[in-house]
Amino acid sequence: MTRLFFALRGFSAVLATVLAGSVVAAEAAPLNRVEPERGFSRVWRAYPDMDARFARESTPRTLAQIRSIALGNTKQQLVNAAGQPVTANPDGSWNFHVSLPIPQKNRLVCQLRVEFDSAGKVSGTVWRRPQCADLVTGKQ
Repeated sequence: MTRLFFALRGFSAVLATVLAGSVVAAEAAPLNRVEPERGFSRVWRAYPDMDARFARESTPRTLAQIRSIALGNTKQQLVNAAGQPVTANPDGSWNFHVSLPIPQKNRLVCQLRVEFDSAGKVSGTVWRRPQCADLVTGKQ
C-alpha cells in the first residue's frame, strides 16, 4: 500500500509537470500560427502580363521588431513594431504586409494578421506562409 501511495504521488508530480507545460504551450500558441487559408489577399503573376499591379507593397522590418509583438500589446505598440496595417477585417483583426530579411539573401514579403481581444490588445498573430513564421520564431 505504501508503494502504491508513493507511485501515485510520483505520478501526480509528473502529471502536474505535464499539465503545467501544456498551460505554457497553450499560452504561447496564439502567436505565430500559420493559417494560409485565413482570408489573406492573393497576388498572381502571369509572366507576359507582369507589371506593378502584381507587386505587393510591404513595410521593411527587422526580425527584432516583429519578435517584439507580444500578447497584450496595445495597437500603438503593434504599429511601432509592424508598421501601418494595410487592411482591417470585419472581425476587428488587422492585416500587415512586412518584408523580413532572409540570411544571405534579399527580403521575404510576408502577410501577417493580428487579432485583438475585447480591450483592443493583441490576442494572437497569424502568418500566411510557414517560411515567415519560421523566420520570426528562429526555425529557419
